[in-house]
Amino acid sequence: MKKFPLLTILLALPVSGFFGLFAADAPAKGFRFPGGDAEAGRDSFIALNCIQCHSVAKTGLPDPKSARRLELTLGAELRFAKRYEDIVIAITNPRHVVTEQYRAILSGAERNGEIEPLMPDLTKDMSARQLMDLAAFLDEVYRRELPGYGK
Repeated sequence: MKKFPLLTILLALPVSGFFGLFAADAPAKGFRFPGGDAEAGRDSFIALNCIQCHSVAKTGLPDPKSARRLELTLGAELRFAKRYEDIVIAITNPRHVVTEQYRAILSGAERNGEIEPLMPDLTKDMSARQLMDLAAFLDEVYRRELPGYGK
C-alpha cells in the first residue's frame, strides 16, 4: 500500500475545514476524520515510537526499547486535549503546547530553537490512515477515562 505524506492529505482538505481545526472558537461538534480504527491506532502508537515518551492511561502498551527521557501519560487528566480536534492538533502540531514538565528537560539549545526538541514532526512520515487511527485510539481512551472530555 502506498503511503501518502500527511502533509499531502492535509493540503487536500477543504481550506475552511482544515483551518477550522486551529480556530480558538471552533464549535464543539467540529472536525472528525471519517472512520479510524482504535486497535490499529494502538499499533501505530507503538510503531511510530510514541511509547518512547508517552504512556496511555489504563492501556497495556509495551515498554520502549530504551529508557524513557520523558514520561507523559495521555488520557490520565483533562488538560490540553479536551476534545477530538485537540488530539488531532497535538499529533499534527505537537509544539502548540509545551508543558512545564517538557520545558524542564529541554536543553538551552532546544529552548532557543537551535535544535529540534524531543517530539518529532511526524507529518512527513505518518500516513493519513495512521493519523485517523491514532486519533480514534486516543479519542476512545479519553472518552473512557475522562468524563468531561468532548463536552
